[in-house]
Amino acid sequence: MLELIRSLCDKSTYQTIGRVPVSAFDKEPRKILETLIEAHERYDTDITPVELRYIFDAKNPGLTKSQKDVYDLLFAKLRDIQPVKNGLVVDLMRDMWRVELGRQISEIGFTMMEGQATDLSQLEKLVDRHRDDVMVGTSPMEAVDLQPENLLSELEQEEKWAFNIRSLTHRVGGVSPGHFVVIGSRPETGKTSSHASFAVAPGGWIEQGARVHTLCNEEKKERVALRYYNAAFGLSKNDLTVEMVKAATFNPFNPEAGLFIGRIPDDAGIEGIEMHVKEHRPDILVIDMLDKVSVEGMNGTTSQHEKLRELYRRTRDLATKYDCAIFGYSQLSAEAEGRVNLNNAMMENSRTGKAAEADLMILIGKYAMIEGSQENDPRRVFNISKNKITGWHGQIHVTLDGAKARYDD
Repeated sequence: MLELIRSLCDKSTYQTIGRVPVSAFDKEPRKILETLIEAHERYDTDITPVELRYIFDAKNPGLTKSQKDVYDLLFAKLRDIQPVKNGLVVDLMRDMWRVELGRQISEIGFTMMEGQATDLSQLEKLVDRHRDDVMVGTSPMEAVDLQPENLLSELEQEEKWAFNIRSLTHRVGGVSPGHFVVIGSRPETGKTSSHASFAVAPGGWIEQGARVHTLCNEEKKERVALRYYNAAFGLSKNDLTVEMVKAATFNPFNPEAGLFIGRIPDDAGIEGIEMHVKEHRPDILVIDMLDKVSVEGMNGTTSQHEKLRELYRRTRDLATKYDCAIFGYSQLSAEAEGRVNLNNAMMENSRTGKAAEADLMILIGKYAMIEGSQENDPRRVFNISKNKITGWHGQIHVTLDGAKARYDD
């Protein structure tokens, strides 16, 4: 207590504190503190312990000998005490306000239990009066640098990893660390081929220098890897040979290229994914399928909507926390089957939660198969239903070569 009083003798410290929780001090130190506060209100200067004693004696001429002995000892200690640093005083005072406010609130609660108070008006007045005393003193907000050379340079990084489809690049550009992209489609539409094509087809993320990690839990990881081989070399499974791969000028599967393809164990969940990202720090992370990833403590008893909302929030946080662009793949409802005009309402489960977290949403539409046809229509439509990167929304028409796992204009 005396250490804080000694620190408050400094005028600037006293002004920084603002209001002091006088009632939180013991009886005798409280009387000295009340004298110090009155002195600060009268004098625009520091108050030394010696000066404080003179002012105190002038205010309290009727002290008994025993009382005077108590204050003699307190003022002697006060003269020998070193003041606490300004920043620490502020934190200590805030803690004292919190404890004192809690004590006063408990007293009001007791009077309500005893029936002496029947409404919350007394409590509301107390909280309103002391709200600023327990709040953090400085704003936690981070300001943007508004200087044009710095701002424009920062915005240039918004599209660090470009898409390798000309029409998509024209409308959307690309992604950068911290972006969360949600891609949705119906089964057998070309989800796996899309991230294979984005990653390893000519001009893809690997060629741009990105470390790409693809985690899958729907198809076998070997089948996913095969799609990447198809996309990288533009060949179907039957045309691929070991000799041809080894002789390739650019091979995205060399260890130094930074490509990783693996399976998410059933018991790993979003927690396991975070452990992987924390350890390996990829530039781009693909999760296929994100909807099937578990969340610890939210399986079985939690509704699918709540689980997915939390899962997408956690995935969004991963992208921001580890400066990683994340592509999460999702299933569209049966309403999207055989349709190319798609919207967020066709997302399966927690459509609002998914859309709220995404920076970019691409819904892949596929034309209905003509009755009697032996081959699927290669045309696909990228519906850009949310776009915080460039702001453009609309449809981009592309084609998919399924055997080669490549998308193109």
